[in-house]
Amino acid sequence: MRKADYIVVGAGSAGCVLANRLSEDPKISVILLEAGGEDRNPLIHIPAGYIKTMVNPAINWMFESEPEANTAMRPIAFPRGKVLGVSSAINAMLYVRGQSHDYDGWAQRGNRGWSYQDVLPFFRKAEHCEALGYEDMDPDLRGRNGPLNVAMVRSRYKALDLVIEAAEHLGYPHNPDYNGHDQEGFAYYQVTQKNGVRHSAKKAYIDPIRRRPNLTIITKAQVTSLVMDGRKATGVRCLINGSEKRIEAGREVILSAGAIQSPQLLELSGIGNPAILSGHGIKPQHELKGVGENLQDHYISRISWKLKGNLSINHLSRGVALAGEIIKYALLRRGALSLPAGILGGFVKSRPGLIGPDIQYHIANASFANPAKRVFDDFPGMTFGPCQLRPESRGHIHLRSPDPLDAPLIFPNYLDREEDQRVNVAGLRIAREIMECDLMKKHVEAELRPGRDINSDEELLAYARETGVTLYHPVSTCRMGPSPDTGDVVDERLRVHGIKGLRVIDASIMPTLVSGNTNAPTIMIAEKGAAMIREDHS
Repeated sequence: MRKADYIVVGAGSAGCVLANRLSEDPKISVILLEAGGEDRNPLIHIPAGYIKTMVNPAINWMFESEPEANTAMRPIAFPRGKVLGVSSAINAMLYVRGQSHDYDGWAQRGNRGWSYQDVLPFFRKAEHCEALGYEDMDPDLRGRNGPLNVAMVRSRYKALDLVIEAAEHLGYPHNPDYNGHDQEGFAYYQVTQKNGVRHSAKKAYIDPIRRRPNLTIITKAQVTSLVMDGRKATGVRCLINGSEKRIEAGREVILSAGAIQSPQLLELSGIGNPAILSGHGIKPQHELKGVGENLQDHYISRISWKLKGNLSINHLSRGVALAGEIIKYALLRRGALSLPAGILGGFVKSRPGLIGPDIQYHIANASFANPAKRVFDDFPGMTFGPCQLRPESRGHIHLRSPDPLDAPLIFPNYLDREEDQRVNVAGLRIAREIMECDLMKKHVEAELRPGRDINSDEELLAYARETGVTLYHPVSTCRMGPSPDTGDVVDERLRVHGIKGLRVIDASIMPTLVSGNTNAPTIMIAEKGAAMIREDHS
């Protein structure tokens, strides 16, 4: 039987940070468990390889949501990485912190120590920002010495420069650092890359310290449940090479399995809503009705155009042009293979009077005959993907069965609230406004999807319901807050309410969804969580 001071379950954006920071103390032993394997697939490291890795069951859990009426009874793919680095190994690599109001709102919910000023030092601690020159970067906001490399998209394109200019003409500012003082505006995305290669949490936090003698990393280790001694977590059970093993924790077990699998592991261990647990034949060990509840996610529906001329990168996906891009990437780490899913970003307000943007755009000078499989159109195209930053709709994730190898049931409940419906329609309309202004319309042959005949609010909402998908940002299923009676699962120190020796540290603890992509905030949460653990045991 193995034993360590800390067991970290899940080697993703949070787990890699925790393994690194906790093992900085040579007197502390850490075991990091990951159900997936090593990140040897070369497509993980080539930025554009996400097109393939997002649909590869060897390195992706391939979860799906359950069909729901709000989204036309379609199962929606929920990719989650199954490899060292987890979703940071297959994600879009966009570095977005969100808005200061997001974190101030967390603190106002009773989570002391989680205001923007409280979390800012941990964003800075994590980051090595080479995306901006010294003259453009506020050193009080951005970090220069952290493990995670943040760079600019390495290739720029005339069509996207025109979008920035067109947005400015319409009153939407150009904002080179949307992670600075103000998020609002349009700019090329900042990305977690280093020298044109994906810089996952594993690359940033594990590779440099992997030989530490007090850190043990076990891959292909599927954790099936916690080991409990009354109301105390003392270890985990896991399957390694098909055999069940037990690993003991001298101090704490830390769940960093993400917003889908952390609540699943709690429920498998008898922690959650007694009615749900009993329904699966699991004896309730501790009542926490918020486990798996409060699911929030970003929902994106894309609008695209056929362009005139050769302003798109569609043609670079095939034939001689693709061969040229492969050579360019091999020699220079530039070109189409260095690109993330969204090349240009935009943050705008759907209506006047808002404290900050409530719409985010992921924009590419590309279009897709099959968006789900990223099959490019054979003509020039442009795509805007608007998403509502702070949705009001709430879903849930719960066990499908007591079998730990069964995927949980995912009910996102997208577009349930009227405000979410309004903002999604506004996102489509503002994209049209930009592409139909004088600067852009001379380059547009036609709107492809949904098409200009789809114009009323009702028609655009129906299009969003029928075509939208997750933006891969599920959070809040183990929500942080002071009261388990109102659905909170962990306290402000990320300790599971009512259970000793157990914390959850990953995106599932977010009280509310941040205004942007969730990888950077998850890394921040883990940096702060590691510091709190060390304080609590000092």
